[in-house]
Amino acid sequence: MADAQPLPPLDQLLRQRSDLWRGRKRPRGAVLSSGQARLDEWLPGGGWPCGRLTELLPSALGIGELSLLLPSLAAQTRQGRPLLLIAPPLIPCPQHLDRAGVDLQRLVIVRQAAQALWAAEQGLKSGLCGAVLVWHPRGRVQEKSIRRLQLAAEQGSAPLFVYYLPGQRPPVALASLRLAIQPGPELELLRGDAGGRRIHLGRGNVIRLDTSTATRPPPRRVLKAPVSPLFMNVEPTQPAATAGSGKPGSPIARGSKPLP
Repeated sequence: MADAQPLPPLDQLLRQRSDLWRGRKRPRGAVLSSGQARLDEWLPGGGWPCGRLTELLPSALGIGELSLLLPSLAAQTRQGRPLLLIAPPLIPCPQHLDRAGVDLQRLVIVRQAAQALWAAEQGLKSGLCGAVLVWHPRGRVQEKSIRRLQLAAEQGSAPLFVYYLPGQRPPVALASLRLAIQPGPELELLRGDAGGRRIHLGRGNVIRLDTSTATRPPPRRVLKAPVSPLFMNVEPTQPAATAGSGKPGSPIARGSKPLP
């Protein structure tokens, strides 16, 4: 009878599991680079976690919460992987996405907020998406729904980003990474290896505009169309009168001369 192979040490087995937390730093799993070296160095795993849940809590809408991810999203589309944006409260600007390098042919936007979480779960289970971004619908956050998304993300390799509206409270301990976003944007680490750390990315997101007069286009000449004397005395609050009606209160009755 052949000798049984010795089992690997328990510590080695535990290190191979990225979904176990042992009271220390979490094991580093696969990550997607943020496209900014400074941000990658700041993030606990060196980038956005793949196959796991990342929660983003902006203090208001339109403060850079989507632009924060654009370098990573653009890299995914360059590799031919589609992006799934579900129920964004603001319409993404296609020109801005194009300038950021996002292939619009690989972009899928789901507008129906009522089915947002279901659509995100199906996109994750398909295994085809390069990234899934979903804005949680208005109202109370159900832990069961977020748990379903977390399990669906762990079945694949696509990073999952869940945005919460201002005032919404996410479940206590489901996300691998949770960030608060302030104007700037300024990020605060709420859940990760060491909470409370902050980073300000405002200067890197500023686009400098050339205000020199040499490149400034000449002012456009505005041509004004001639105004007929018939409409000079017409008040907006009164109905327009027809020529020859002679009704009291009309411009014709007050002495306005018709066009020759």
